[in-house]
Amino acid sequence: MHTYLLKRLLLIFPTLFGVAVVTFLLIRIIPGDVVELRYSGDRGAVSQQLLDQERARIGLDKPVWRQFATWIWGVARLDFGQSMWTGAPIWQEIKLRFALSLQVAVMATIVAVLLAIPLGVLAALKQDTWIDYAVRVFSIAGLAMPSFWLGIVLILMLLIVFQWLPPMVYTPFWVSPWQNLAQLIWPALAVGYRYSAVATRMTRSAMLEVLREDYIRTARAKGLMQKLVLSRHALKNAMLPVLTVVAIEFAFLIGGLVVTEQVFNLNGIGLLFVQAVAHRDYTLLQALVMLVAGAFILVNFLMDVAYAWLDPRIRYR
Repeated sequence: MHTYLLKRLLLIFPTLFGVAVVTFLLIRIIPGDVVELRYSGDRGAVSQQLLDQERARIGLDKPVWRQFATWIWGVARLDFGQSMWTGAPIWQEIKLRFALSLQVAVMATIVAVLLAIPLGVLAALKQDTWIDYAVRVFSIAGLAMPSFWLGIVLILMLLIVFQWLPPMVYTPFWVSPWQNLAQLIWPALAVGYRYSAVATRMTRSAMLEVLREDYIRTARAKGLMQKLVLSRHALKNAMLPVLTVVAIEFAFLIGGLVVTEQVFNLNGIGLLFVQAVAHRDYTLLQALVMLVAGAFILVNFLMDVAYAWLDPRIRYR
């Protein structure tokens, strides 16, 4: 087991370095830079000397390899520098927004798991009955409806039926738990429903495959109760593909909810991504990509550990 974990840990560093190289180079392919964008409205009145001075001030006059070496050394020390657009420290720009996006992702994941696993197991056990058809309609509807559209419907329903709107100004959980949950539970429900639709279909398919295995028939032939057959034999083996879907969707939610954040007036990581691209803010954009990449890699590592725990055969391969 220790060798298995060590191999997975060692894969993290070359993966992050590869992401850093690709991100750094691709960003600089985009025409223009932050200096040109900042003075674009006064282009006729701004001299080339002033533009060169600004580039020198933020380090854009250096060779690309030296810029990369400086940046990667800072990343190794967890120092991402300052935003080229605002001049504020990047951790300060990201800190509050990351807490918001992470909380929405965690809440949406909890909603999705609480819906997906019971419904998927129930649909597999009641295959081709009205219960199975109802669960399939529920999951297909979740896949068909974008989460931002469902968010708009939720807001309209709250306004028309209950004459109430959720708070539109973000309040951290440690400041006021009630205000925080009153705002974030609705995007979590909107996103979690679509998230659960994918996981429900995967749970149903995996359970149907496992329930047809010989060891399940053997367990039933021995007289084991249905509850024990499901919990000890079927569900644990069916969770591997479901765990993959849940983990990948969770990592995606941290930076991929741009439109949903706009609907609920949430200033999260997704919106910050868009602003960084629009402003050609190289340092902020690089930090955001590394943050999301690190989240994906960490989630995948934890998923590998969970695989080895659920299926002991994996750790010996």
